[in-house]
Amino acid sequence: MIRIEEHDGALSESEQAVVCAGFREHSEEQRAPAFIRKQLKWLGCDEEGELRAALTAEVVWDWMYIDELWVGRELRGAGVGTRLMESAEEWASSAGLQGIWLWTQDWQAAGFYERLGYREFCRFPNFPTGFERIGLRKVIGPVSD
Repeated sequence: MIRIEEHDGALSESEQAVVCAGFREHSEEQRAPAFIRKQLKWLGCDEEGELRAALTAEVVWDWMYIDELWVGRELRGAGVGTRLMESAEEWASSAGLQGIWLWTQDWQAAGFYERLGYREFCRFPNFPTGFERIGLRKVIGPVSD
């Protein structure tokens, strides 16, 4: 019989290796595409080399997931976020990806992403309570909406 135990924290390296091997084995049995994750980042630094803006992303299969887009307060509205997003989109297009997707909250930047051509694909009400989590995506490759 399997004993279920709760633990705080992330999986250890050895635990993660077992889980990944299990997913890989199951995917191979199902003839699924190979799961390869690539992490990327674009950094905006000032003349002194101080980090002032960043975009982090992961590529899984043929889609890019934007994990974080942050622009320091003093640079907001100056086009830095747009430039970071355009850089990620150019990379995704040159890599032949189908598209880019991300999450945002209703108090954050949904309008910003929509102005860049991202379309809402889902919305979670009360996540957190009283607010909404919004999923947005932009198709850039040869896939139909």
